[in-house]
Amino acid sequence: MLNRLKIRFFHFSEFIAAMALAAIFIIFLLQIFTRYASKISWIIPLPIISDWMNSLQPIGWTVNLISVLWVWIIFFGCSFFVRDREHVVFDLLVLGVPPKIQRIFLILVALFMITIMLYSFGPTWDAIFGSRLMELKKIQTLRIPISGDKIPIKWLFAPYIILMLAVICRYSFQLFSLVNLPRLLEKEKKRGEKS
Repeated sequence: MLNRLKIRFFHFSEFIAAMALAAIFIIFLLQIFTRYASKISWIIPLPIISDWMNSLQPIGWTVNLISVLWVWIIFFGCSFFVRDREHVVFDLLVLGVPPKIQRIFLILVALFMITIMLYSFGPTWDAIFGSRLMELKKIQTLRIPISGDKIPIKWLFAPYIILMLAVICRYSFQLFSLVNLPRLLEKEKKRGEKS
Protein backbone atom coordinates (compact mmCIF):
# COMPACT_ATOMS: atom_id res chain seq x y z
CA MET A 1 0.00 0.00 0.00
CA LEU A 2 2.75 2.43 1.00
CA ASN A 3 4.79 1.43 -2.04
CA ARG A 4 1.83 2.05 -4.38
CA LEU A 5 1.26 5.47 -2.81
CA LYS A 6 4.96 6.25 -3.24
CA ILE A 7 4.82 5.29 -6.93
CA ARG A 8 1.72 7.45 -7.52
CA PHE A 9 3.36 10.41 -5.80
CA PHE A 10 6.48 9.84 -7.90
CA HIS A 11 4.42 9.88 -11.11
CA PHE A 12 2.49 12.96 -9.98
CA SER A 13 5.71 14.85 -9.25
CA GLU A 14 7.09 13.84 -12.65
CA PHE A 15 3.88 15.14 -14.25
CA ILE A 16 4.24 18.51 -12.51
CA ALA A 17 7.86 18.82 -13.64
CA ALA A 18 6.90 17.83 -17.20
CA MET A 19 4.16 20.48 -17.25
CA ALA A 20 6.61 23.10 -16.01
CA LEU A 21 9.08 22.10 -18.74
CA ALA A 22 6.29 22.30 -21.32
CA ALA A 23 5.41 25.77 -20.01
CA ILE A 24 9.07 26.82 -20.34
CA PHE A 25 9.12 25.57 -23.92
CA ILE A 26 5.87 27.35 -24.86
CA ILE A 27 6.99 30.60 -23.20
CA PHE A 28 10.32 30.35 -25.00
CA LEU A 29 8.55 29.92 -28.35
CA LEU A 30 6.32 32.89 -27.53
CA GLN A 31 9.40 34.95 -26.76
CA ILE A 32 11.06 34.01 -30.06
CA PHE A 33 7.86 34.63 -32.04
CA THR A 34 7.24 38.11 -30.60
CA ARG A 35 10.87 39.07 -31.06
CA TYR A 36 11.03 38.17 -34.76
CA ALA A 37 7.38 38.42 -35.90
CA SER A 38 7.75 41.91 -37.35
CA LYS A 39 10.82 40.84 -39.35
CA ILE A 40 9.06 37.86 -40.96
CA SER A 41 5.61 39.39 -41.42
CA TRP A 42 6.26 39.78 -45.16
CA ILE A 43 6.03 35.98 -45.50
CA ILE A 44 2.29 36.02 -44.80
CA PRO A 45 0.41 37.78 -47.61
CA LEU A 46 -2.79 38.35 -45.59
CA PRO A 47 -2.85 42.02 -44.51
CA ILE A 48 -4.72 41.35 -41.25
CA ILE A 49 -2.15 38.84 -40.01
CA SER A 50 0.80 40.75 -41.47
CA ASP A 51 -0.28 43.97 -39.75
CA TRP A 52 -0.81 42.14 -36.48
CA MET A 53 2.67 40.61 -36.68
CA ASN A 54 4.16 44.05 -37.41
CA SER A 55 2.50 45.45 -34.30
CA LEU A 56 3.98 42.83 -31.96
CA GLN A 57 6.69 43.94 -29.52
CA PRO A 58 9.16 41.64 -27.76
CA ILE A 59 7.84 40.45 -24.38
CA GLY A 60 10.15 41.21 -21.47
CA TRP A 61 8.63 38.99 -18.79
CA THR A 62 9.32 35.70 -20.57
CA VAL A 63 13.00 35.52 -19.55
CA ASN A 64 12.19 36.01 -15.86
CA LEU A 65 9.31 33.55 -15.89
CA ILE A 66 11.49 30.93 -17.57
CA SER A 67 14.18 31.52 -14.90
CA VAL A 68 11.68 31.15 -12.04
CA LEU A 69 10.19 27.98 -13.53
CA TRP A 70 13.66 26.53 -14.12
CA VAL A 71 14.68 27.07 -10.48
CA TRP A 72 11.41 25.49 -9.33
CA ILE A 73 11.91 22.48 -11.62
CA ILE A 74 15.45 21.88 -10.34
CA PHE A 75 14.55 22.03 -6.65
CA PHE A 76 11.25 20.23 -7.12
CA GLY A 77 12.89 17.48 -9.16
CA CYS A 78 15.73 17.00 -6.68
CA SER A 79 13.17 16.93 -3.89
CA PHE A 80 10.75 14.38 -5.20
CA PHE A 81 11.57 12.33 -8.24
CA VAL A 82 15.35 12.19 -8.57
CA ARG A 83 16.35 8.96 -6.87
CA ASP A 84 19.29 8.68 -4.49
CA ARG A 85 21.40 6.80 -7.05
CA GLU A 86 20.81 9.56 -9.63
CA HIS A 87 22.44 12.19 -7.41
CA VAL A 88 26.21 12.53 -7.20
CA VAL A 89 27.27 10.32 -4.31
CA PHE A 90 30.62 9.78 -2.65
CA ASP A 91 30.19 6.24 -1.38
CA LEU A 92 33.69 4.82 -1.87
CA LEU A 93 34.33 4.69 1.88
CA VAL A 94 30.89 3.24 2.66
CA LEU A 95 31.11 0.52 0.01
CA GLY A 96 34.61 -0.47 1.16
CA VAL A 97 33.55 -1.62 4.63
CA PRO A 98 31.55 -4.65 5.83
CA PRO A 99 27.69 -4.45 5.71
CA LYS A 100 27.31 -3.86 9.47
CA ILE A 101 29.68 -0.89 9.34
CA GLN A 102 27.90 0.35 6.19
CA ARG A 103 24.64 0.35 8.13
CA ILE A 104 26.25 2.39 10.92
CA PHE A 105 27.67 4.87 8.39
CA LEU A 106 24.28 5.23 6.72
CA ILE A 107 22.56 5.78 10.08
CA LEU A 108 25.12 8.47 10.96
CA VAL A 109 24.70 10.17 7.58
CA ALA A 110 20.89 10.12 7.94
CA LEU A 111 21.12 11.58 11.45
CA PHE A 112 23.56 14.24 10.23
CA MET A 113 21.35 15.26 7.29
CA ILE A 114 18.20 15.41 9.42
CA THR A 115 20.00 17.43 12.10
CA ILE A 116 21.54 19.91 9.64
CA MET A 117 18.26 20.43 7.77
CA LEU A 118 16.25 20.88 10.96
CA TYR A 119 18.89 23.22 12.39
CA SER A 120 18.96 25.39 9.26
CA PHE A 121 15.22 25.25 8.51
CA GLY A 122 14.24 28.12 10.83
CA PRO A 123 16.92 30.57 9.67
CA THR A 124 16.25 29.65 6.03
CA TRP A 125 12.52 30.21 6.49
CA ASP A 126 13.21 33.57 8.12
CA ALA A 127 15.63 34.57 5.36
CA ILE A 128 13.10 33.76 2.64
CA PHE A 129 9.69 34.50 4.16
CA GLY A 130 10.54 36.60 7.20
CA SER A 131 12.85 39.08 5.54
CA ARG A 132 11.38 42.46 4.70
CA LEU A 133 13.94 42.78 1.91
CA MET A 134 12.65 39.61 0.20
CA GLU A 135 9.13 41.05 0.34
CA LEU A 136 10.16 44.47 -0.95
CA LYS A 137 12.42 43.26 -3.73
CA LYS A 138 10.28 42.31 -6.73
CA ILE A 139 10.81 40.50 -9.99
CA GLN A 140 10.44 43.53 -12.21
CA THR A 141 8.77 42.02 -15.25
CA LEU A 142 6.51 39.39 -13.65
CA ARG A 143 3.10 40.25 -12.29
CA ILE A 144 0.36 38.31 -10.55
CA PRO A 145 -2.31 37.86 -13.25
CA ILE A 146 -5.36 38.82 -11.14
CA SER A 147 -4.06 41.78 -9.15
CA GLY A 148 -1.27 42.98 -11.43
CA ASP A 149 1.15 43.26 -8.48
CA LYS A 150 4.81 42.47 -9.07
CA ILE A 151 5.88 39.09 -7.70
CA PRO A 152 8.19 39.25 -4.64
CA ILE A 153 11.61 37.68 -5.18
CA LYS A 154 11.02 35.35 -2.23
CA TRP A 155 9.04 33.09 -4.57
CA LEU A 156 12.21 32.49 -6.56
CA PHE A 157 13.83 31.00 -3.43
CA ALA A 158 10.74 29.26 -2.01
CA PRO A 159 11.42 25.85 -3.62
CA TYR A 160 14.48 25.50 -1.41
CA ILE A 161 12.10 25.15 1.55
CA ILE A 162 10.38 22.29 -0.30
CA LEU A 163 13.77 20.69 -0.92
CA MET A 164 14.66 20.93 2.77
CA LEU A 165 11.39 19.30 3.83
CA ALA A 166 11.83 16.54 1.26
CA VAL A 167 15.38 15.84 2.45
CA ILE A 168 14.19 15.66 6.07
CA CYS A 169 11.41 13.24 5.10
CA ARG A 170 13.64 11.13 2.85
CA TYR A 171 16.39 10.70 5.44
CA SER A 172 13.86 10.14 8.24
CA PHE A 173 12.35 7.30 6.22
CA GLN A 174 15.84 5.94 5.49
CA LEU A 175 16.77 6.17 9.19
CA PHE A 176 13.57 4.36 10.18
CA SER A 177 14.30 1.63 7.63
CA LEU A 178 17.93 1.22 8.75
CA VAL A 179 17.04 1.08 12.43
CA ASN A 180 14.26 -1.46 11.84
CA LEU A 181 16.21 -3.53 9.29
CA PRO A 182 17.51 -6.20 11.73
CA ARG A 183 14.02 -6.69 13.17
CA LEU A 184 12.48 -6.97 9.70
CA LEU A 185 15.16 -9.45 8.62
CA GLU A 186 14.52 -11.50 11.76
CA LYS A 187 10.76 -11.60 11.04
CA GLU A 188 11.45 -12.65 7.46
CA LYS A 189 13.80 -15.38 8.66
CA LYS A 190 11.17 -16.73 11.10
CA ARG A 191 8.54 -16.73 8.33
CA GLY A 192 10.91 -18.71 6.13
CA GLU A 193 11.52 -21.25 8.90
CA LYS A 194 7.77 -21.74 9.46
CA SER A 195 7.15 -22.49 5.78
